[in-house]
Amino acid sequence: MGKSTFLNSVLKEKVSIVSDIPQTTRHNIRAVLTGSSAQIVFIDTPGMHLFKDKLVSALNSLAVSSLKDIDAVVYIVDCSRRPFREEERIIKILSRQRAPVIMALNKIDKSRKYLSDYINLWENNSKMNAGPLKYFIPISALRGTNLDKLVGSIEEFLPQGEPFYPVEVKTDFPLSYRVSDIIREKTCCFLKEEVPHGTAVETISIEDNDKLAIIRANILVSHKSQKLIAVGKKGDMIKRIGISARMDLERIFKKKVFLDLKVKLEKDWQNKPRILQELGYKGVRLTH
Repeated sequence: MGKSTFLNSVLKEKVSIVSDIPQTTRHNIRAVLTGSSAQIVFIDTPGMHLFKDKLVSALNSLAVSSLKDIDAVVYIVDCSRRPFREEERIIKILSRQRAPVIMALNKIDKSRKYLSDYINLWENNSKMNAGPLKYFIPISALRGTNLDKLVGSIEEFLPQGEPFYPVEVKTDFPLSYRVSDIIREKTCCFLKEEVPHGTAVETISIEDNDKLAIIRANILVSHKSQKLIAVGKKGDMIKRIGISARMDLERIFKKKVFLDLKVKLEKDWQNKPRILQELGYKGVRLTH
């Protein structure tokens, strides 16, 4: 849909990973935008999906639970492709919320073909309670089109008060999780489509010195065949993943990064509570 691209564009810093593969975002990620007149704390939630998978079920629950105690909802849709059943389900959920809703019609740089379809879908599925929806705003998260307008509309619904975070803070997402997410983003970019869903990344250690950050991390896979793919012929795939991840990590650390990256076979890691807790999936039993 472009949620993560939107956040990274607005904050002008990479705080959330980007991929065309569903289920890329597995955490609620808070991103902080501090302007001259307001501070907005965004929560980038996992997307909503209808796949029959316990991981997806857990992520859907995480997304819905994030609707509590918020000031506004930015519902980002991809107007370059026709609406799926997920949209109908989400609209029914959002139409029952008290918080105002802004529908951001994303990817207008690619196509506006289905823009009116999303507007009609909202109107058809929320006739009894259309109140929460305040704006339809066409945007391009990639090109930055109308992002200022969207941010301005969000500010309309914010309560008055003191900022929650210092000006320099862009996210409260733990650094080790940000490192893991960036590496996992690269597995989504370079590995075969079916492999990333069975992978996770654990950051073993971060040594942040004056001129160099030394990071050690493992890509966890469930099957030997996945490990062979992730390592690649003569180690070429793990090298490509590492080089690409290191480039993004150097932007975050603002210095040179040495990345020691390995692929570790951990059978059935999705069902091991200790590993899940270390990866940040607290209380969630993941299966695929």
